[in-house]
Amino acid sequence: MYEINKTKKTMRLNMLPAFIFATAAVLALVFAFSGAGKAYASGAALYENPNTGEIFLTPGPGRVKVGQSVINQLLKPNAAKTTEQINNLKTTEKKLEASLKTVKGETLPAWTKHITLGTLVYMGYGYYTNTGFAPALQLQENPAGPGNNGYNAFNVNRAYLIFLYHQDNWFLKLTPNINKSNNYNGTTTTNNWYGNGTGTGTTTSWLSSSGTTFGNEYFRLKYAFLQFNHVYDANGLTVNIKAGQFPTPMVAWEDGLLGYHVAERTPWGFLGVTSTQAGLGVSGKFRANGKIYMAYNAGFFDNATFHQGEDVDQKSPQARVSFYPMGADSNLDGLGVSGYYAWSQSNNFEGNFGINNNNDNPTARTSAILDYKTPQGLIALQFDYGLNALSGGYASGAGSISQDAGSYCGLSPSYTYVCNANGASYPPFIGSLGTLIKYQHNTEHGYDAFGYYNIPNSKFGVFGLIQRFYYSDPSAATWNAISDAQGYTGANISSGNPYDFQRGVVGVAYHLNSHITLTADWQNYQFLYAKDYRDLPVTNTEYLDYGQWMGQTNAYFLQARIAF
Repeated sequence: MYEINKTKKTMRLNMLPAFIFATAAVLALVFAFSGAGKAYASGAALYENPNTGEIFLTPGPGRVKVGQSVINQLLKPNAAKTTEQINNLKTTEKKLEASLKTVKGETLPAWTKHITLGTLVYMGYGYYTNTGFAPALQLQENPAGPGNNGYNAFNVNRAYLIFLYHQDNWFLKLTPNINKSNNYNGTTTTNNWYGNGTGTGTTTSWLSSSGTTFGNEYFRLKYAFLQFNHVYDANGLTVNIKAGQFPTPMVAWEDGLLGYHVAERTPWGFLGVTSTQAGLGVSGKFRANGKIYMAYNAGFFDNATFHQGEDVDQKSPQARVSFYPMGADSNLDGLGVSGYYAWSQSNNFEGNFGINNNNDNPTARTSAILDYKTPQGLIALQFDYGLNALSGGYASGAGSISQDAGSYCGLSPSYTYVCNANGASYPPFIGSLGTLIKYQHNTEHGYDAFGYYNIPNSKFGVFGLIQRFYYSDPSAATWNAISDAQGYTGANISSGNPYDFQRGVVGVAYHLNSHITLTADWQNYQFLYAKDYRDLPVTNTEYLDYGQWMGQTNAYFLQARIAF
């Protein structure tokens, strides 16, 4: 009996290391999955069968509870060992960093350390419950014209590659833009029902889609400019100088202020004002006591946008000045008041129509913006005023409005049901009578409100925008005189300007991570006086000219912004 007991005791003693290992392994697994090691050590119990040396989690016949002090001793961390392991990891990390620098220095030129590469992609899906005549709700889109409710498409709206070479006080930025072509090949066609209101006229040389690169992706240069920072830096004022093709003072700034430019177009951007032009500019800030009280951006630019060639001799001065009366941090949080002015002059303005050829017509745009910005959100109110500032609107050409071939079927001016299958899906008069709303010193004004709010401690945000824009109404005598000179009859207006519009955006956003933001939004475009013209008799000239075309544009979008 003594030998047996001795043997059993020996067996138990030999099994003690295995018991300790098994216990530590079990507890380690429990702590790893529950993260509650201390709670387990203080509240759980283990049970040993003295005869076999086995360990159990529950009590039972022949099992003896293991003392809490034994368990605590088993679980006691080895602080010295942990510190040693951490120090070893840090040493290894430093060696790897040094090795990487050595390899980079031996294999790459020294100047590459100044290079930063990035990319920005906007993509999404749009579904139109109502299609109508409106500028594109999203850039680089070409939605169908009226009569195509249910139109939907996946789109890659923008894809930028961003190359930045930076030194201490200057940098060079190059940004190629992969863009979808919406251009035709320049072949002119005729359209028997578009023209002079009789059903027998010809088009204003719309462009054919046959043999074209329409819809193909192609390369164009968005940014290419050199900027010198702090060429003047004294008494709180800084001056930076830039040259090349760079962001204009207003629209690019509006893009940033908007917060969710992936989903919304800015007020002036929606009206066709470009965010980038070639020129020479200055920018900077005024600081006092660590706060920013003034920021400015100004320059002289080509009249042409960055994707056009310059065809006039005058240059366009543009400027924006923002004041922060309470002071703002580097993110420009707080109350801001901004003013914007841009002027340009075309020496061939409307000359092709042969009506009082005045080759000295200016274009001017001004804005006043009041905004209040916080780390979580923004609210902004904006007033816009323009003189002949209609680029991108209804009267500016085929590139501005829905133009899918064969996209419209409806009443022609001769009261017959026809389909436009020869390129642009414009209604009658919209091109030529559009001259009436931008002919010689037409004035425009608009009201905008936009903002966003990112919910604290959440990945969600909400955003919205509303824009109203009004064109001046020429007198009936002027309207009729010009329309008659172009071969149109009875083309007067009895209500407000038929091109006055309202645009609205409401959406939600989800910030998946620091690189990807997802949005879902609803957008609507409508003519302010649509009811006045649509309620006229179907044989009425104004109904045929305007009313029948004045349906709303209504769409839903899912968008993604991807930036690295």
